[in-house]
Amino acid sequence: MPVNGVVANGSPLLELHLGREVFATGQRLSGVVLLRLTKAMNIRSLSVSFTGVERPAGAPLVRAFRRIGAFFEREQLLSGALKPRLISDRASLLWNAMLQRNTGRTLSAGEHTYPFSITLPASLPASYEGRAGKIDYRVCARLQPILGRSIKVWGTVPVAFVPRMHRGRPVALSSPAADGEVHSTETSMTIELPEQAVAMGGKVEGRFAIANPRGLEIPRVTASLEVCEWVRLAVDKEIERHRVDEAVIKPEDPTASSVEASFSLKLPESAPPSIDGTAISVIWLLKLTLDTDPPIEFKTPITVYQPLGE
Repeated sequence: MPVNGVVANGSPLLELHLGREVFATGQRLSGVVLLRLTKAMNIRSLSVSFTGVERPAGAPLVRAFRRIGAFFEREQLLSGALKPRLISDRASLLWNAMLQRNTGRTLSAGEHTYPFSITLPASLPASYEGRAGKIDYRVCARLQPILGRSIKVWGTVPVAFVPRMHRGRPVALSSPAADGEVHSTETSMTIELPEQAVAMGGKVEGRFAIANPRGLEIPRVTASLEVCEWVRLAVDKEIERHRVDEAVIKPEDPTASSVEASFSLKLPESAPPSIDGTAISVIWLLKLTLDTDPPIEFKTPITVYQPLGE
């Protein structure tokens, strides 16, 4: 997939081509940098970089607490030498170049092809744009002549989160009371979920079993999916929370000591993926609420991801 091309004063022509349109976390971002020269050229370096940038909603407020910018950056040298980190070394390099003591690497006229491959950590958050802000990734090819300004070509790269296979997580149990406190209860529930990682547009399917030793009246059980979009500032701030689907189950015997039922909930295709960024979070919750007095709520996180190729 071509990203872009740049021509500087008729020469050189710098192009960046990626191997696919969407890349997955835990895999490799690969492509080719193509450099066409009409005449020989001395360069200091040719490199490609991959950068993740996070822009939370309310960024001016966020900057008062922390510096917002690139949370991930990786650079790969394709030819020449990278710029020194120390200012004194950079000044020395520039001075020697002006005195022609350092001519860098000479590239002949013609076409030069440089393949590259950069590992994307499995922990990277997916690309995101929503109520909580924006997370995007950029790949950039940079040609630095011995003297003069660098030539860059860059583009935005969609990154999809690929969940790892994991064992079932425990379900948190709480019983909200009128005073806002959370109390435990003898009523318990077990939930069987074949998949806790579900693709956008897919279904969250499972089965629950309620142990009701005291015979509490349970006229109905509501299974629901909620998505919460958060921005972490000095304190956590919920930006958006809404229920995307629900199913109501009415037990035949509301006071039975054991209640079992299956449920199926639909994820919209436009759903945001699960995000765990430095300041932005998107959390998906499966909730099962027992309509008792007071109500009893069971909940567990669900991982939502975008399938590759979509």
